[in-house]
Amino acid sequence: MYGLKKITNYSEGLTSLVAGTYVLSLAVTKGNMALRIALGIAGGYLILRSGTKLHSASFDDEIL
Repeated sequence: MYGLKKITNYSEGLTSLVAGTYVLSLAVTKGNMALRIALGIAGGYLILRSGTKLHSASFDDEIL
């Protein structure tokens, strides 16, 4: 069961990273300043979320 959770976190992390990168690329291309700010915040959130998910997928619960 732990392996399934690790795979799920990893796939969610990659999905958030790709989505965040896409949203940030949209923010760069749009001309409306309010839209650029909103897309920049949303893209930044998705990228930060991806880091959290990828980090939790790489953790091992082994006690040394």
